[in-house]
Amino acid sequence: MQLLFENPHCRIFLDDTVPALVQVWDGFVTGEPLRDAHEATLRLLQTHQLGRILADTRAMRVIPRADQQWITEHFLPRALAAGFRRSAILVAEDAFNRTSIQNILAQITPEEVFEARHFHDTEEARQWLRLG
Repeated sequence: MQLLFENPHCRIFLDDTVPALVQVWDGFVTGEPLRDAHEATLRLLQTHQLGRILADTRAMRVIPRADQQWITEHFLPRALAAGFRRSAILVAEDAFNRTSIQNILAQITPEEVFEARHFHDTEEARQWLRLG
């Protein structure tokens, strides 16, 4: 995998074997670092013409409500318009993070062509992404 972006809380890789972006999140991330990582994700989806993300949230903590709102109102509409269609989410150890992600996914309307699934195993997540 090729590292394409890095900040103190998120690394984004290109996994050519899927193909997909792989986000690896770490700790409590909010505000500018979270938004920078999402803006980088959007640019990379467009640059590499990808529609899939493997989001490794296992070490991530809760996403504050204001950041959840920013993701649903600012990132997701642009990402979906750019062709983002599938997300495999490696389940967080933190229960509050799991709830944060569920809140974000609940905002995606049924009209959107988008599918997300939760996984505990990285290879199962990659296999599912390859199928779509």
